[in-house]
Amino acid sequence: MLDVSTFLAWYLPLTAAHVGLTAVAVALGIAAERSPFGRARQIQSDPLPPGQLRRELVSNVVFCLLAPAALAAALAADALPLGPDTLLRGLATFALCSVGFDTYYYGLHRAMHLRRLMPIHRHHHLSRVTTPLTGQSMSLLEMLGWLGGYIGVPWLIGQLVPLGLVGYLAYLAYNVFGNVLGHANVEMGPPALTRSPTVWFVHPYTFHALHHARFTRHFGFASTFMDRLGRTEWPDWVDAYEQVIRGEPLHDHGKLGPR
Repeated sequence: MLDVSTFLAWYLPLTAAHVGLTAVAVALGIAAERSPFGRARQIQSDPLPPGQLRRELVSNVVFCLLAPAALAAALAADALPLGPDTLLRGLATFALCSVGFDTYYYGLHRAMHLRRLMPIHRHHHLSRVTTPLTGQSMSLLEMLGWLGGYIGVPWLIGQLVPLGLVGYLAYLAYNVFGNVLGHANVEMGPPALTRSPTVWFVHPYTFHALHHARFTRHFGFASTFMDRLGRTEWPDWVDAYEQVIRGEPLHDHGKLGPR
């Protein structure tokens, strides 16, 4: 039976952390979009439709209350296999959770684009031009799918090797912060990113923006490795990235070239 006091001891600080990370990432994303650098690196030039920001804000509030509740319940019930916190265990936990979540999310995301499951994902795709609030803007059912990645994937990893709590929480913080900031409508990657091996594990902002603009392909979360293995990359995404880097945003929802 879940002890209420233990649950609250986890839930309150986790919620504060989640809200704080979201607020900081949103503020940084908005500042980046409005800066001279951001205006020169705008990804999509299409305007936001009326009501998008309000809809996204409401979804963010729900997500920031629900995700910490699920995590607090799992931790209060000792449902996750945890071992002693050491530097090596922490680094391994972070890396395994990162690869595990990206693999899980690719499968979940691609499944949600099937005709029968698309209603679950449609709320998120109402935002064809992304903002820092877009990342956590989704339906309740999709939120539950994310919690499967936040808790279910680490639980599976823990069946093989105990997790480090610090490394696990650090990954969740990275996931939340990166998801929010990663939906800003500005390309913050370096010009040489597409020619670097790191692009397999850290994709450019434009990479995911193309998914929102065009709906299909680019199902990965923070990396390109699953899309490359699954052959679900847009063949012109590097050209799109280079165009944005040159200061020429995409138009008409993901089209390259001059307007």
